[in-house]
Amino acid sequence: MNEFLELLFNKDRFLSIFTIVFTVVYAFTATFMLRKIRERRLYRKKAFTETFIKGISDNTIETMEDLLNVYSGITQLSPEDLNNKQGLNKWLREILARLIKGDIGKDIEHYKLIAIKNKITSFINTSEKVSPFSELPDTERNILNDINAYNKVNDNESINRKLNELSSVIVTRYDQQKKIENLNKWSIPIAVVGLILTIIFGILSII
Repeated sequence: MNEFLELLFNKDRFLSIFTIVFTVVYAFTATFMLRKIRERRLYRKKAFTETFIKGISDNTIETMEDLLNVYSGITQLSPEDLNNKQGLNKWLREILARLIKGDIGKDIEHYKLIAIKNKITSFINTSEKVSPFSELPDTERNILNDINAYNKVNDNESINRKLNELSSVIVTRYDQQKKIENLNKWSIPIAVVGLILTIIFGILSII
């Protein structure tokens, strides 16, 4: 017993044991949390798809306001978050693609299926008119909104200036994307190797 306590509370060995335990617990916790987030996102998407199709079929979802209320209720987004309809438009397009492909709605009568497809297209068009460029990042969306505003008053000088800004942003975004892709290509293998080496060296230091 004394030998065990001496082994456990030896400073170097204690740090090694702590490092191993912390690394393993962190890895499992991170994996568990990511899985939970993914499961919650898939559940919400499934719930929205089923509620949306049923609402359109029963004519209980008729207006954009009805759609936003359902989307907000399922995703639990705040009114401020709903201003950016990127997530909503993405889900609507996915539902439309799955309906056309036949992955969902197989038991729906053909005329109702056509009506649902038309309603989805109408909602997407309405959303994009109310919030144009909503699927773009904030910087690009703001620049394009400015260009639209300047175009209405024929301010060509400001339009050209904004186009130059947009060009610079696109180039910067592309460079950032390439860097992220290069980092992601190696980040996971390096993390796995680091985890394995940490455990191995921790065990070796204890023995």
